[in-house]
Amino acid sequence: MRAPLSWLKEFTPLPDDVGVITDALNQLGLEVEAVEEPGREINGVVIARVLGLHPHPDADKLRLVDIEFGVGETQVVCGAPNVVVGMVVAYAGSGATLPGGFTLEPRKIRGVLSDGMLCSSRELGLGEDHDGILDLSQEFESGTDICEAMGLDDVVFDVSITPNRPDAMSIIGIARDLAAHFELEFTLPAP
Repeated sequence: MRAPLSWLKEFTPLPDDVGVITDALNQLGLEVEAVEEPGREINGVVIARVLGLHPHPDADKLRLVDIEFGVGETQVVCGAPNVVVGMVVAYAGSGATLPGGFTLEPRKIRGVLSDGMLCSSRELGLGEDHDGILDLSQEFESGTDICEAMGLDDVVFDVSITPNRPDAMSIIGIARDLAAHFELEFTLPAP
């Protein structure tokens, strides 16, 4: 079962130390198989809005994409076929870091300078889809950090629940056990 730390904290004020929580879960008989931090390797990627599309002067399958990213506007070269005006996207500008330790810098692509890139879900480490640019909700505000906007700055515990612990087969059950372990207040919201 996957248990996000932010969700567990809705029921009890847990410490921020992931190692301490992992040890506590293991001591409680709730074996932690993995701890995931989906946004740990993403840095400097922000929400942007597509303002315009123009054909690339020296390539048929590439386009020049004008974007606004909260603190300014820029142009990137993009080959994804799904980009449209008004689309909300993840923009990795110069200096941004993507999963795998890849740091972006301005590059000329077929003679045109591209100031970063628009990201697919695979480039952000969020899935295997690489067919096009990740199409985000129109509600996101330009310039917002992608990890903050999409909740990628959270920690997710992958907990193995044994058959003799049906009480721990929910976020509330895990939070209750952790609250008891750390002797913290446990709060159940009123339905």
